[in-house]
Amino acid sequence: MGGGAPTGQSSRAQLGVVVGAACSVLAGCTALLGWWTRQTALISIAPGWPSMVPATALCLVLAGLSLGLLGREGRPAPLRRLGLASAAAVAALGLASLAQYVFGWDLGVDRLLFPARVDFPSRFPGRSSPNSALGFALIGAALLSLPTTTPRACRRAVGCVLVVVALALTPLTGYLLGVGYFYGLPPLLPFTGMPFLAAIALLALSAGILAARPDCGAFAVLTSSAPGGVLLRRLLPFVVIVPIVLGRLFLIGADRGAYSIDASFSLASAVTMLFLATVLWMSAARLNELDEARRQAEEARAFLATLAHSSDDAVIGADLDGTIVSWNPAAERLFGHGAGEAIGRKVSILYPPEVAGEAEASFERLRRGERFERFETAARARDGRNVDVEITVSPVASDAGRVAGFSAICRDIGRRKAMKAALERAHAAERRIRSQLEAIGAASAAVNEALASLPPSELGAVLEVIAHHARGISGADYAAIGIAEAAGRSFDPWVPCGVDAEQAAQIRSPPRSVGVLGAVAGGERPVRVDDVRAHPDFLGFPKHHPPIQAFLGVPLRFHGRAVANLYLAKRPGRPPFDEDDERVVALLAERTCGAVETARLYRSEADERRRLQAVVEQMPEAALLVDARGRLISCNRIALKYAVRREGERDPWGNEVLFDHRSPSGEPMDWADRPMSRALCRGEVVTGAEGLLWSPSERALVQVLVNAAPVRSDNGEIQGAVAVFQEITALKEMDRQRQEWTGVIAHDLRQPIQVIAMASQLLRRRLGALPVLDGEKQIGRIADSVDRLRRMIDDLLDASRIEARQLTLDARPVDLRAHLAEILERSAGATEGHAVRLEVQGDVPAVRADPGRLEQIVTNLLSNAARYGDPGRDIVVTARAEADGVHIAVTNWGEGIAEAKLPHLFQRFWRATGSEPGRARGVGLGLYITRGLVEAHGGSIAVESTPGATTTFRFTMPFAAPTAAT
Repeated sequence: MGGGAPTGQSSRAQLGVVVGAACSVLAGCTALLGWWTRQTALISIAPGWPSMVPATALCLVLAGLSLGLLGREGRPAPLRRLGLASAAAVAALGLASLAQYVFGWDLGVDRLLFPARVDFPSRFPGRSSPNSALGFALIGAALLSLPTTTPRACRRAVGCVLVVVALALTPLTGYLLGVGYFYGLPPLLPFTGMPFLAAIALLALSAGILAARPDCGAFAVLTSSAPGGVLLRRLLPFVVIVPIVLGRLFLIGADRGAYSIDASFSLASAVTMLFLATVLWMSAARLNELDEARRQAEEARAFLATLAHSSDDAVIGADLDGTIVSWNPAAERLFGHGAGEAIGRKVSILYPPEVAGEAEASFERLRRGERFERFETAARARDGRNVDVEITVSPVASDAGRVAGFSAICRDIGRRKAMKAALERAHAAERRIRSQLEAIGAASAAVNEALASLPPSELGAVLEVIAHHARGISGADYAAIGIAEAAGRSFDPWVPCGVDAEQAAQIRSPPRSVGVLGAVAGGERPVRVDDVRAHPDFLGFPKHHPPIQAFLGVPLRFHGRAVANLYLAKRPGRPPFDEDDERVVALLAERTCGAVETARLYRSEADERRRLQAVVEQMPEAALLVDARGRLISCNRIALKYAVRREGERDPWGNEVLFDHRSPSGEPMDWADRPMSRALCRGEVVTGAEGLLWSPSERALVQVLVNAAPVRSDNGEIQGAVAVFQEITALKEMDRQRQEWTGVIAHDLRQPIQVIAMASQLLRRRLGALPVLDGEKQIGRIADSVDRLRRMIDDLLDASRIEARQLTLDARPVDLRAHLAEILERSAGATEGHAVRLEVQGDVPAVRADPGRLEQIVTNLLSNAARYGDPGRDIVVTARAEADGVHIAVTNWGEGIAEAKLPHLFQRFWRATGSEPGRARGVGLGLYITRGLVEAHGGSIAVESTPGATTTFRFTMPFAAPTAAT
């Protein structure tokens, strides 16, 4: 189906235009060449015939040029304007020549060309003959009418051409019959006749002009496929040629004396009458044949019309312009247009605008005679709806074989396409379900594989596999799966899929089980909405959340309990989830909920195991765990300190890691008597068993306390055993120190008390008889003993406060240089026998300290230096400012302290062994209290000692203000 503009000129018409224009230009150019070269044969063809003057030759050239430019379609506008100018020039030259004849003027037209070579003896030198001039004027007028396509212009052009044909046929007949009066006018205008070439050229121009207007006038009648056109094409050659040929033959006979001229005309009349009667008889017979063919064609047309009328398919006929000429009832039912409404309108009313370009291209192919069979397209009904049709279009040819129109058979295939589409949807649904089932199988296999790979893969890996496959099965853009322990709690874990890492990082915390997510988690059925924002529980999106619209949430329930929740979403503009998506995702959830529960339980068990392992690992005791066969399962880092590996040696249970466990006396212990063996083999519970254990790091036996117990299953079967080794070396040492300290305290407390008791008894016995000096001496002893008791009690109280972290300070800015000088002056008694020097290096800012506690620190260090330093050697106290505070050092010269003893100096109740009783007085709390006081000020204390040289205690005090360090 299609429509378009009428077709252009036929090939015959174009050929007629070209031939007419070429003949005219050739005749004119031949004459002009003859005038240029003075060749008479090119001007008058034969002796005695009129010559073609230059003006006539020029008119022929201009007329041929104008016909060539105006007679064919598609010429550019400049060429068409040139053609109109040439036509106007031809008409002007013809009218000018006629005016010269009528009014006797001499306008100089005769001498336009070759003025020096024109030499005629007549009164009208070089002037076109009157019949030639009239012919050119009419030809020019006909050429000027070619661009105008109105019927009036067509009739005007045809009238001019027919007059020119009469003017040209008359001299041409004279030339053929030898009658000079037909082509010349000797009595009236001697030497003025229409030249032979001019007559032929004018006939060619006339035929070309008629061919240029094939849609109207004589050429239309001649080329018509109607009986008149057929008859005209058959008779015209005989009517034109035969009488001239016969007349010339009879004149030849009369000229030779075979008969008189009257007899020749009578014979010519009789023969012509007979010829015309024969032609008329043949024409009548041909008309009868054409009429019979017409009748048969009408019967066939009526038969075809009946078939078209009763056909269930729409049958439409149209001409080459796309105008509908026939319309059957089926077309009315299909398109909604009645026959009276459709006939006469363009076929463009039958197709929608979107296929207009395709329809126009198809129509052009139909004009070329192509045929379209059973192609499907969309048509437009009267009510504006599109109709799916199948069309077969065939061109309709005229008797001349030209395409005169086309016929189209249209069949409504909407129902067939609907059935086909439904069938395709059913097949697609079947394929989709099959692929979804295969995808569910693959997802289940992937989940089982992830579950089987536990513990390397965790619960999150199983959930990620489920989310990934659910997203692929449903066509979702985003997927997420999470576990919420209770309503309103955050999902843990929360595994998103389809969200890039940057977005997930911007969202940060996982969502809580509230809103739409909570509706899924708290329900038993899936939640599917086309727009999640329309759900009544929707609470909005967090910042940086990707935009979503369609939503599908499915709970994963195991034995009626929700174990996880699967959420799927699509971006805005994407098709929503349908029932198939919901069904297949629910099936996937049903297939994988057991695996999720298994992975969740495994994670819970693994978390508990890790927590227990962490507790065991951080235990300060060594812990061992063996299975039912005695194979070592695990041991913590403390136990590894006692592990012994000897190449090729194994214990009775095949373990390469050995533990050298001995009795308290140091004797090797039999395997059967060891606590682990008793718990594993005999099911005994061993508690508080003392023994010795070899420590490879210390390369010595350490004292341990062993506890062992069997590990039983629910039915009481022994599945393993556990043993805990607690090193009690430090406890034993503390117990020893406590006993020693108790003895020291008892001794130290007993001595001042005894002195006080003896002095008081002596005073009581000799009261009044004792000299004054002796009384004062006893009272001094009592005072010294009381002072010693006070100091011991103060040390015990300070140690208790430091241990309980209840030591308080009265910190304030202290001028360290002056305060140290006062301390050294007041501690002269404690450093008796030693010279004490104070060295302050550089400018030392004030420090923030408790003056009394600072004096206690320095006094303790001076007393310690005097007690363990060589008698008579100096004690040096130095102070200097550093970036982190003021550094104070107390240095003495003496035996020094062994490196092994340095870590124990600041422990409670510790005193250097081997010290002289008289020199090492106290309870062993001095340095312990000193370290506590320094650390309470925010400083630190350390000791350096070189045996046989010096011992230096260094401690730091903070500046009184932050700017003091600059």
